This record gives sequence, structure tokens and C-alpha cells, in this order.
Amino acid sequence: MRITRFLPALLAVLGAMVLPMSPQSAAAQTIPSPYTFVDTRHDVGIIGGVASENRGRFDLGPGGGPIVGVRYGFHLSGPFAIEGSGYFIDTDRRVRNPLGENGIEDRGSTRSLVGGMDGRLRFTLTGDRAWHNLAPFLQLGGGLAGDVLTRSDLEEDLPSDSRFNFGPSLVGILGAGTHWYPRDRIGVRIEVLTHIWKLGTPRNFFELQEELGSIPEQEWTGVNGIVLGGSFRF
Repeated sequence: MRITRFLPALLAVLGAMVLPMSPQSAAAQTIPSPYTFVDTRHDVGIIGGVASENRGRFDLGPGGGPIVGVRYGFHLSGPFAIEGSGYFIDTDRRVRNPLGENGIEDRGSTRSLVGGMDGRLRFTLTGDRAWHNLAPFLQLGGGLAGDVLTRSDLEEDLPSDSRFNFGPSLVGILGAGTHWYPRDRIGVRIEVLTHIWKLGTPRNFFELQEELGSIPEQEWTGVNGIVLGGSFRF
């Protein structure tokens, strides 16, 4: 009977002890997610980086150098987005005369400014979310590129069949990188790219086939680059 008498009082004391602890227990069970949603569809920004050198078999193509440009991206759905960019590569190229007195004559280097435009399909590995503010991606695309500068003084007296011209050339693009989102509307991006473009061989180089062997009319070369960019998202 005494136990029955004290049971309501004991339950009241235990209830008073448990109830204040319940919110703390619930809070302790909340696990913050490393994923955050990227809920904007547009991003515009600037890019800068450096391109490697691949001048082709006869050292006629543009060399490596700094890259500057702009980019616009639009998120489609899930992991997919499309983007377009325009860029310049400030570099040089070598002027060579295939019909020199002693074979191929090197006349020196002249400035080259490669301008390009492209479109790409981007696949983000984390979908429309970021993991610890990082969103790694793969991309594939294509465009056009070419030297936008006029003829060099070093080749004014060369016949047209000895002059090298770059572009407009079709360009294929492969790349991988990651976005970093330090703020809701600010993005930072780093990527590694390969531009694959076409270099034509001047006709007079074919006069050297007996000495040099088979000479391709067109040569596809891969130019690698590292690009860093900043963007505003909306």
C-alpha cells in the first residue's frame, strides 16, 4: 500500500527530470548534411589561365600563353548545364619558309593572338547540389578558333603557298574541374581543359616529301590548359 501511495509522486519527479532533457536529446540527434542545394540557374563570370604549347609537326602553330575570357552558364535539370565562352590566348608563332636555300628556313617568331568561341555540355557529379560547397564536373563541347592578327612583316615576301594560316578551325573540348561556392551567389571554378584544333600545312611543304616522308594536309593537335574563374549566380 505504501508503494502504491508513493508511485504517483515518483512518476511526477521522473517526468520533471525527463521533460527538460527532451529538446537537448532531439538536438543531439540532428546531423548536419554535407550537401547544399544549388538553386540558381544562371552564372556569368570571367576566366583566366594558361595554355600549353603544341605547335604541330613543323612548328607552325600558335604556342602557349595566358588565357583570358568570359563565360555564361545555364542550368538545365539535375546534373546537366550548358555554357558558352569566348577567350583569347596571347602567344606567338614561328615563321618558316619551306623553300629556303638550305631547306626549311626559320625567319623568327611573330606575335599571335588566338581568339575562340565555344559551347559545352557540363555534367556535375553531385547533381544540383554541392558537397561541402564543392561541385565537381565533367564537360564536352566544341567551337571555333583562329589567329585574329594580320600578316607578319616576316612573311610579306613569301608566296601564298608557303604561308601558314590558322583558322577559323573547328575545336573539340574535353575538360574536368570543380566549382566552389563560398557564398550563396558567388562561385569559384578551376578546371583542366584540352582543346583539339586543326592546323593546315602550307602547300609548298609538300615539295619536301622525298626528304621528310609523308606530310599530312591537316594535323589535329591537342593543347592543354588550366583555367581559374569567378562567377556571379542568379
